[in-house]
Amino acid sequence: RKPSGRLEVVQLMEAMDSMLEKAGVDNKLVGVTGPSQLHNVLELMKTEQNIYNIVFHELIRQVSVDCIERGQLLSKLRQRYVSLLERIPQQMKTLYKEMMAQRLVDRHIAEELFYFKESVAQLTRELYEVREHDRKVTREAEQAQQELATAVREAEMNANLVEEYRELYELQRARLEEQILLLRQERDIWSSAAHDLALKVIDRNRLILARRLYVSEKTLIKLLKHFIVLLASQDTRDLADLQEETEQFRQMLGHIGAEIDCCEESSKEKLHAVRRGLTRWLQYFQDNILGGPTFRGMTSLLLFFQMLNEDLQQYEGEVYLTKMESLKNVARLQEHWTKLGHTVLNRHRDFNGALPPEHAAMEEINQRACELCQQYQIRISGDN
Repeated sequence: RKPSGRLEVVQLMEAMDSMLEKAGVDNKLVGVTGPSQLHNVLELMKTEQNIYNIVFHELIRQVSVDCIERGQLLSKLRQRYVSLLERIPQQMKTLYKEMMAQRLVDRHIAEELFYFKESVAQLTRELYEVREHDRKVTREAEQAQQELATAVREAEMNANLVEEYRELYELQRARLEEQILLLRQERDIWSSAAHDLALKVIDRNRLILARRLYVSEKTLIKLLKHFIVLLASQDTRDLADLQEETEQFRQMLGHIGAEIDCCEESSKEKLHAVRRGLTRWLQYFQDNILGGPTFRGMTSLLLFFQMLNEDLQQYEGEVYLTKMESLKNVARLQEHWTKLGHTVLNRHRDFNGALPPEHAAMEEINQRACELCQQYQIRISGDN
């Protein structure tokens, strides 16, 4: 091949300058077009490296024309240099990533420091508030302690005063008990002396009647006490019987009243049903001819008559007698507890012979009970 001359070297230099100028390698005002300034620099270095590779390749070719070994050495040197330059961007990217990570860590640390500072400030404020509250509570506790000490001193003074009053009361009580004991002894002495004197007077003057009156008085007092106990026990038994009979009277009368109400309610429903049926048949009779081929109401009329007969059986026959017998039992029970009440009240007349005020109340209750029995009798007989 033809050896390279000076002209090819000059042309190669001009081509290299032209490519570098087009790539903008020497332009320091190139803006950031990539994700960051580092990426832009790496792209520019890659473009510049490609230009250098082209120039080196041509230069190696020109050198190899004169000396192949020199060209091979220069080619090997170019490859080493290219390998070195290719490792530089990787290292720069790694350093960039580490730097960005460090920036994130620094930012996170700065945020944590800021939050820590805010927390410390908040804790400082809370600590100040706690201290103020502690001071306030301490002052209140000291004041309460002083008040408590004052109250304790007053309580001790009051306790001492109460103790003195108690001792004075004990002394006064002991003195009064001694006086009462002396008075009792004097009373017993005077009573015994009067009794002995009366016995001596009776024996000396032979006052047999006075002695008999004294003995009769003692006997009468014992008899009256026994009679009072007997009367109280008898009143207790009679009042218990009276209470039991009145409760039984109330239950029996309530049962009769409930039964009568149930029967009347049933009768009322039956009568309403009969009235509605008769009203319908009356309307039918007014609209149609009695005995015509379309009349089919004899069964319904018979059913109405049967219902009326069943309702009528309640006011006669066995049902009526059973209800009247129950009502008579209630009346007899009322008469019995009324007599028992009169007996108890007659035992407690006053000194003028008048009955106690409870007698009027019992008479009113008896009158109302009689009126209620009469009303139930009227309802049972169906005369209402």
